[in-house]
Amino acid sequence: MMPIVLIVAGLALLFLGGEALVRGSVSLARRLGVSEIAVGVVLVGFGTSAPEMLVSVESALLNHPNIALGNVLGSNIANILLIVGTAALVMPIHLKAGTGCRECMVVLIATTTVVILAWFGPLGLWQGVIMLLALAAYLAMAWCKGGPDADEDDEEDTSPLPSTGKAVCFALGGLALLIVGADLLVKGAIDIARDLGITETVIGLTIVAVGSSLPELAASVMAALRGRPSVAIGNVLGSNLFNLLGALGIIAVIMPVDTSGPEVHFSMLAMLALTGCFVALVATRRVTRLVGAIFLATYAGFIWMQFAIG
Repeated sequence: MMPIVLIVAGLALLFLGGEALVRGSVSLARRLGVSEIAVGVVLVGFGTSAPEMLVSVESALLNHPNIALGNVLGSNIANILLIVGTAALVMPIHLKAGTGCRECMVVLIATTTVVILAWFGPLGLWQGVIMLLALAAYLAMAWCKGGPDADEDDEEDTSPLPSTGKAVCFALGGLALLIVGADLLVKGAIDIARDLGITETVIGLTIVAVGSSLPELAASVMAALRGRPSVAIGNVLGSNLFNLLGALGIIAVIMPVDTSGPEVHFSMLAMLALTGCFVALVATRRVTRLVGAIFLATYAGFIWMQFAIG
């Protein structure tokens, strides 16, 4: 019973912490006069990916790199199938011409590169450094250019801003909740893996990945409901990029990450194929409810296959 309590408590704290961190970060950026697009790409992308990053780093520090790797791969797959699928089912997504094209190509190139690096052996220090440098270069480019090329929604955010002190409290409080939630979730997942005899990689690909993707799910569904499709799509693209280059890069710097095994190879190929599929969908500028339903059914099949393999 205790592992279940730890997981549920961890998931709740991750959700609340991710939401608080995003709100605080965006409010601070708006007060500083940073462009809203740059906020979405850099701060919101980091904020919603913070749970995956913290869970992965916590797992690596506790000497469970397989959970960390599974979390990154599983989160990226969940972002496409579960989050885009749910958002499209709630409200069909229609995009403006050119929306997310640059981000799509960056994510596709990053995913392909990481899969190639991982296919030929464990990810070590130099691969991790390369991934972190690539992420830093992208962030610098996104911040300097103010984000995607003129693909913002027409409506302007006129909601009142909280005070600077309140925004800082939101951001720091959210980060604290994320740290505690990540610790509880990882410990609970490890206990369940041991009790059920399930491999840690499968636990990372399923329970931990879904749990740490909750902030992205909430943000994308709310964006779809409010008629801001570019936010929903940009959230997924930015999160996947941070997971691959940031979270996995930090893990590889901390300790070598073993990328062998059928469940890892299958998940990497699935992630690469789904990323290509998602890029094609963004190019067509629409994601219908039917596509959303297919995505959700595919995700259910992926989860079943992981437990069957593991």
